[in-house]
Amino acid sequence: MASDDTSTPTPKGRKSRESILRAAASRFESEGFERTTVRAIAKDAAIDPAMIIRYFGSKDGLFLAATTIELDLPRMDAVPERDLGHALARHAVSLWDGETPGLALRILLRASAQDADAAARVRAVFAAQVLPFLPGGLADSALRASLITSQILGYAFGRYVIALDPLLDLDPEAAARRLGPSLQSVIDGV
Repeated sequence: MASDDTSTPTPKGRKSRESILRAAASRFESEGFERTTVRAIAKDAAIDPAMIIRYFGSKDGLFLAATTIELDLPRMDAVPERDLGHALARHAVSLWDGETPGLALRILLRASAQDADAAARVRAVFAAQVLPFLPGGLADSALRASLITSQILGYAFGRYVIALDPLLDLDPEAAARRLGPSLQSVIDGV
C-alpha cells in the first residue's frame, strides 16, 4: 500500500518520482509488465527500490501511474463535420508517435494483449474519451465509439507491436490520410 506521502512536495521528491516514472515507462515498454522488476526500475532510476514502494505502493501502482492517459481529443465543434475522421486520425497518429501520452499508450497496448486489467484500462480510456467525441443523440454512439477505437488500436497494434513494414514506412500525415476515411465512415454511420 502506498504511503500517505505520495504528493512528494519537495523538489528532490518530485525529481525522484519523475525519474522513477521515466525508468518504469522505458522498462514496461521494452520488457512488458511481467518481466519488468522493481529492482530493475530502481537501478535505471538510480534510486533505492524502497522509494518505488514509498511513492507508488507496488509495481501495479507504478504501472498505473506510468500508463495514465489523457487523449485530449480535438473538439468536434472546432472541425467541420466532413473532416472529423481525418482530424481524429491525425490526432491519434500524433498521440501514438509522441512521448506523452504515446509511451503510455504503447505500454498499455502491449500489456493489454496478456493482462485483463490492462485491457480493462484500455477499454475505460477509450470509452470515456472517444464516446464524448461523437455527435450527441446517436442511437448507436457506443457502437460507433467502439468501431473507431478498434480501428485506431488496430493501426497502433500493427505499427507498434507487430511492426508491419508498410505501416512503419508511413509518415504521420500519410497514415492519417489513410486512416481518416474509415473513421469518417463510422462517424457518418455509413
